[in-house]
Amino acid sequence: MPQHPTNRIFCTRPALALLGTCLTALSLAILPASPASAQSPEMAETAIAQAARPVVSVQLPPGPGLRHIGLLLAARRGYFTAAGIDVVLQQSAPGQSPVVRLDEGNTDLAIDIMPAALRARAEGRDVVHVAQLFQRATLSLVCRPAIDQPGKLAGENVGVWLGGWESSFYAWLNRLGLSYFASGGGVTVLRQGQDAELFLAGEADCMTTTTYLAPMQLAALGEERARLVTWQYEELGLGVLEDGLYVRREALADPVRVDAYARFLSAALRGWQVVLDNPREAERLLAGLPENAEIGGAVIAEALGGIAAALPTDGEVTGRLDMTAYDRTINLLLTGAPEPVLRAAPDGALSDILLAIRSGRAGQRN
Repeated sequence: MPQHPTNRIFCTRPALALLGTCLTALSLAILPASPASAQSPEMAETAIAQAARPVVSVQLPPGPGLRHIGLLLAARRGYFTAAGIDVVLQQSAPGQSPVVRLDEGNTDLAIDIMPAALRARAEGRDVVHVAQLFQRATLSLVCRPAIDQPGKLAGENVGVWLGGWESSFYAWLNRLGLSYFASGGGVTVLRQGQDAELFLAGEADCMTTTTYLAPMQLAALGEERARLVTWQYEELGLGVLEDGLYVRREALADPVRVDAYARFLSAALRGWQVVLDNPREAERLLAGLPENAEIGGAVIAEALGGIAAALPTDGEVTGRLDMTAYDRTINLLLTGAPEPVLRAAPDGALSDILLAIRSGRAGQRN
């Protein structure tokens, strides 16, 4: 794990880099170093202490800053600094898998949806789940007003995300007794990017989205948006676990790395807690991102509500995995698609070591 001589947070995505904390970090990075002869003993001691700070790199999934708002809040509030670590947030390009980047050694940690992570494990990539950020599925299907009953999906064009997201949709088709072939009254499945272009262009009658993306993606429809029909897979009992934290198994054998990763997790969870405790602060941060410059405050608030709905319903963000939701996810990945994501239930895919360390530190503070 690399070391860096300064106490700062780096962001490799332009929108993230314009946040106050990251902007300060980047400004510090270009300041000329003071000559060693001009440093006082106290300054030298500080420099040595900073040089010992571990750097933790985190590969983020594709998506807007909204999807990572907990991390952005943790950065802005200085939680990573307080935890004694420097953090590098690395944004994935569309179609790029965070857990594959993790397995290839390009990052220390990765945030990804569970279907993608378990598929990577099935392909021989030894990545391990260590914390769950989103406790409830956000995946949704939005359809035009005429498709106001599930049975009316027959004969329609439906945009579907792949990469592990598709299992919920195919499980629903199976439940409805509908084919994913257009002939015979089935559904025509269109491969959809993580945007609304197919739907807005009239090429798709339904589109895949999430509770937090839909308000932004469909804002241009204005009042017409209220007439659209939305099905949330979580409410249908078909949701799969989404954003969680993953690490390479080999890293769990290194106490130094494990300690740094536990510090990151603790600080990150504090940031996610702010989303629930102080949503106005989160809204202000999101409104300041260049990507949201043309999005109104009401839309941002609604989108943030979609994120908050994915967090624990009891109001405490713990990172713990709900085993009922886990078992449901595994079942859907084994059965929910024409080509199932999994052929067998995974073994050794979970570890609670980071959460155990975090709990131990909390106990010491108490």
